Amino acid sequence: MLEEIGGSMFSENNQISGRQVFRLLTYDFLGMGTLLLPTMLADTAGRDGIFCILAGILSTFLYLKLLRYLLKGMKTSYPDFLKQKCGKVCGYVLWGGYFLYFILMASYTAYLFSTLMLNGLVENVSFYLVLMLILLLAFYGMAGGIEGRARVYEILFWFLMIPLFLMLFAACREVKPAYWSPVFMADGKEVLSGSYYVLFCYSMVSIVLFLKEYVADRRKCVGAAEKAVWFSGGVFAVLYLILIGLFGVEALAQMKFPAVTMMSRVQVTGGFLKRTDAFMFSIWFFTLYAMLNSMVFYSGNLAAKVIRDCGGYLEGKKRMLPYLILLLLVYGVTVLFYRNQQFLDCVTFLLWKIGTPFVVGVPVLLCLTGERKKHKKKVRVLVLVCFLFGCLFLQGCNVAELEDKAFPVLLNIRDQDDFQNVWLNHEYAGNKEVDYNHLKVVLIERSFLEKEAEVEDMLSMLEQEKEVPWNAYVMTTESCDRLAQTEGKLDTLLGNYLEELLENTSGIDQKAYPTLGMLYEERANHLETLYIPFVDIEVEQSGTVQDDTEKPQITAYEVWKRGRAAGLVDTDTARAAFFTQNFADDYTLQLAPELYVKVDAASCRVKETEKIGVGGLTEQIVAVTVTGEGEILSGTVSASEKEQLLNTRMEDYLNAIAAHALEKEIDITNSYRNLGADNRTWYFKYQNTPAAYEKDIKIQYLVKINWKSE
Repeated sequence: MLEEIGGSMFSENNQISGRQVFRLLTYDFLGMGTLLLPTMLADTAGRDGIFCILAGILSTFLYLKLLRYLLKGMKTSYPDFLKQKCGKVCGYVLWGGYFLYFILMASYTAYLFSTLMLNGLVENVSFYLVLMLILLLAFYGMAGGIEGRARVYEILFWFLMIPLFLMLFAACREVKPAYWSPVFMADGKEVLSGSYYVLFCYSMVSIVLFLKEYVADRRKCVGAAEKAVWFSGGVFAVLYLILIGLFGVEALAQMKFPAVTMMSRVQVTGGFLKRTDAFMFSIWFFTLYAMLNSMVFYSGNLAAKVIRDCGGYLEGKKRMLPYLILLLLVYGVTVLFYRNQQFLDCVTFLLWKIGTPFVVGVPVLLCLTGERKKHKKKVRVLVLVCFLFGCLFLQGCNVAELEDKAFPVLLNIRDQDDFQNVWLNHEYAGNKEVDYNHLKVVLIERSFLEKEAEVEDMLSMLEQEKEVPWNAYVMTTESCDRLAQTEGKLDTLLGNYLEELLENTSGIDQKAYPTLGMLYEERANHLETLYIPFVDIEVEQSGTVQDDTEKPQITAYEVWKRGRAAGLVDTDTARAAFFTQNFADDYTLQLAPELYVKVDAASCRVKETEKIGVGGLTEQIVAVTVTGEGEILSGTVSASEKEQLLNTRMEDYLNAIAAHALEKEIDITNSYRNLGADNRTWYFKYQNTPAAYEKDIKIQYLVKINWKSE
């Protein structure tokens, strides 16, 4: 009963609880931090960015101890405390500094918010219209006061966080731990720069000083901020490790919004949204919206206090007048950001290099020197929630009906002219708008794939256009037109058939096959050896000559070594590579003319080592230990020699394939990718001369398979 009475008074007194402070600050931290921080850390500290996050968390935690001390001595609101502590003139100067910071941060947030919507959800819509709608929604939020907004954020908190955690969990299965190493490579300056970026994201923690007059139990204010720092810091750390493990540090450093890109990579392409990752945009909608509201609210708070000191009073509907004027100001500044990149860069520099030290430093210097009816609020919450979730289903003001759209499942790329003139410069197929969200396969003619400069341009254009899903498979062939002629003989579209050809391949994990996103990443990382399926037409035997049909089949693989084509290998070599890299659930091989065996649940462990070879010379050996269970499919081997004989023959088989591949300078173990984690000596030796790696190494297999008794 007491809680109900307290809740009612809390609602009427425009006060918020410690739990709501925690959620308000968490929104403020996560919105801009998850979008911008990963790229900034990868660009400065690289893999050591995780330590910058830890340093930023600890620094912010210590800073909060200082704010706790400052709050104990505050008997009034923070702005009035500034005047009491520093004098009237100096106090107003500090008010002006905070006001400018809040307005610029609100404008930058509005710019980021609008850009994110245009890039990811509502294309072909005016920036000015999107910005106006966002600011109108912010004005509506201002009408409910801080308590009304806090209730919205409190209700929606776990509805946003749980999907985020599920997405991070789903992304973990695609993470490559080798991308996390080597660490301790950044110098002190780079680590400090990265830590400063983290501090920039946490600089908003100082607004707990402004929140003091709005918190019901002021003793819980700093405690709630500490929880928000630890919670958001954990999200930053996990997100950064996942993004490094997915994309590699070099590719991550070049991305604009890597967290959004991760969503499109993890989710399954399809649906009638702008890809199913559109559902996840609600995370940034609410966090950036919360950030925008906070900045406008605190600047309006300062404006209201100036009017109060001048003898004016704003009551009733007039109290919204400062917010309306401030939002118009934000609109103007944001438009300048959009139209003038130089102005945007200048203001960004001002916020990071001057604004952050200002809002963090003023409390330090101070320490050194010493409503509305309840049912109307529920209506407001409902309208706000419906509007924001409704945005998830928008595709712009010129959305075409489904019957007016074309949904290709296959993209053919024959040459550079064909790619630029036919695909990039057209938006309609006949009288229908083309929507690539259902695209399954990108089929590239081999003659074009082998042209490094042209392929680089193609990948750059595709990545910038963002029309083609990252998880579309990449395949190659001699002639796209020749394959297209077989479509009439198939039971489905050629793109669907090629996708099924990959996903239904016996025993091979889908992660073994390159996607468009993998090629994007290798443009920067130059670590992987990938195998792009080569498709040709073969006769599918059906038992009778009359029923034999020509169908596309995977007959070879184009090796994509560290960002460029490196020639074809046969299917046996590719399957051995998939098996060695643990992409094969089972592996069938022929060890003798009549002897076929199958290995199940095998595990291959790759380790780089050195040994003394012929003539006393040191040899660099990539040793592969194979363990698991095996069985004989056909042929006979005596029971007394089965274990040793089969393992020896399998070793000879794999060693022969590996040696043949090395003659073409192809490492089927893909061990170059793991050097940073497994062998730092080799990493430093070959990081600047990767072409010499395959020339220097030898691959040796040690098979320890347990063969089942017949």
